[in-house]
Amino acid sequence: MRTFLPHSKSRLFGWGVLLIAVVFMTAGTPLFSQNYNRNNSSRNNSSNRSGSRGGSYSGGNYGSGGYGDYEDYGAREYYRWGYRSAVGGFSIDADRVVRTAPTEASQKMAERVRSLLAEIPADLDAPTPLRKISLRRLSAEVRSCLANDRPIPDSILFLGGLTGIDYVAAVPEEHDIYIAGPAEGWTVSETGEIVGKESGKPIFRLEDLLTILRSWNTETPEVITCSIDPTPEGIAAVADLGALATDAEREEAIGLMDVTFTGIPADSRVAAVLAAADYSLKTISLGYETVPIKNFPSYFESIKASGTANYGQRFWISPVYNKIYHGTDSLTWKLSDMGVETLTEREHFAADGSRRAGGKKDVQAARWAANMSKRYDEVAAAVPVFAEAKNCMELALCAAVIYAKHLPEKSGLSLADLTDEAVFPASPLPAPAKVPGFSLSRQIGGKAAVSVTGGISINPWEAVQNGTALDAELDAVSLAFAGEKWYAD
Repeated sequence: MRTFLPHSKSRLFGWGVLLIAVVFMTAGTPLFSQNYNRNNSSRNNSSNRSGSRGGSYSGGNYGSGGYGDYEDYGAREYYRWGYRSAVGGFSIDADRVVRTAPTEASQKMAERVRSLLAEIPADLDAPTPLRKISLRRLSAEVRSCLANDRPIPDSILFLGGLTGIDYVAAVPEEHDIYIAGPAEGWTVSETGEIVGKESGKPIFRLEDLLTILRSWNTETPEVITCSIDPTPEGIAAVADLGALATDAEREEAIGLMDVTFTGIPADSRVAAVLAAADYSLKTISLGYETVPIKNFPSYFESIKASGTANYGQRFWISPVYNKIYHGTDSLTWKLSDMGVETLTEREHFAADGSRRAGGKKDVQAARWAANMSKRYDEVAAAVPVFAEAKNCMELALCAAVIYAKHLPEKSGLSLADLTDEAVFPASPLPAPAKVPGFSLSRQIGGKAAVSVTGGISINPWEAVQNGTALDAELDAVSLAFAGEKWYAD
């Protein structure tokens, strides 16, 4: 029987992992993009400093890696994974340090990806409320591609254009597991994401599903988390500067920070997406980035100068999994719509570099977190990486149902061709190891304002084990389909 980590251990960022995560891009493989406004006046003042956000953007040399043909990265065809085309505005240099990259290069790379996408099969191009995918047949298609030295088609890489997962079902008579949900044809957005033609939502990825299935193919699956930690020495150095230090001085004092993940490989696309969302939550809350939607002020805009920098306000995001329903035989499972909540808590930084939670509640922080939770989908439509993160959360729920409810055993389907890397090897990405010392706080009137910390945690196991209910109407739901294709509407 599979177990899940206690909640107290699942919060890796626990009492104060810093939310100075970054949207990054590997030197050979751009990963995602930001489709929102950058506050250049607040971020670019220090962009040319040594060790800062990537050095000069002139001459095509973006940091120590030197990415002169940046726009072609990620647009190349990969033997197993096709286009790593969720484009980004950031890169990782040869030392695995995250750096920024020019918007113009990201756009050129998106154009290149668009030119390489294969024509969509006609029966996958039209939107449908319910597209069914056979994991057995999909696995056979993948196996055939590998055996015959053929690239895996876009249609498989993009899971038939799925934009959601409503059902997961074991089908013993077919020795199969089906997943099903709304789907549509796909295209490349202006900033490089693979999105639905109709909805503009990010398309689900086979790569991401397999990352989670493989990571949780164990008796004790680990909660998925992302965090970026400043060193104790860096925190102590910032404390020594005092409250009147500039943002640039704090950034230099904090130094490089460590990027860590649990529950997934650090060199996976899922890890990249979560790091991007982690970074975006901080920059948006501190007002370094603005979301182009009405009446959505940053946390920074809502607070007054505190006159001290020895505490921070934590914001972190986590999925809200609603009730999961099953039929009488527990073979068919219906996944309810899920939400994403933003939580908040105060954190204190000590001069010795230690951190602890607690203290007086910040009313403005609670209001900002509630607004972010309420408008998460609206924000995600403007900042695509939040929609990508929600996709990962939904895939995590799907994988948890498959394993916790023993669907491979009930269906008689082995997932080995998909989960065994000896059969279907993964194509790892260069994992980011360090992040430059982005400022711990912002200033108002020469005084240090409250800094912001946080993280991301994905834990569907409690919902899958304790949040289920019988729905006899699911007994009448049939996801079976005829023919030899791995999908059907």
